[in-house]
Amino acid sequence: METNFETKKEERFIDESQGVLVNTFFPTGDDRMSQQEVANMFDRTVQTIINWKNKGKIPYYEIDGRPIFSRKQLIQIALKNQHLLNP
Repeated sequence: METNFETKKEERFIDESQGVLVNTFFPTGDDRMSQQEVANMFDRTVQTIINWKNKGKIPYYEIDGRPIFSRKQLIQIALKNQHLLNP
């Protein structure tokens, strides 16, 4: 089954830690960021972004085995976690 990721694809899943139904989506083309773009956004190295991703500090999606990030989600996280922005 072919999926068009340019349109917002919503999925529902149960967040086991919270026990609630959560909506998630694949970011649209203009909202997508690569690891390098995220590193530039936070003024960090790509390795730091990989570490944050692996530790679950920032959300990501995979398309064809490559991680992508939502600019909107990262901005929300940064606003709530100012320590991510401090050197």
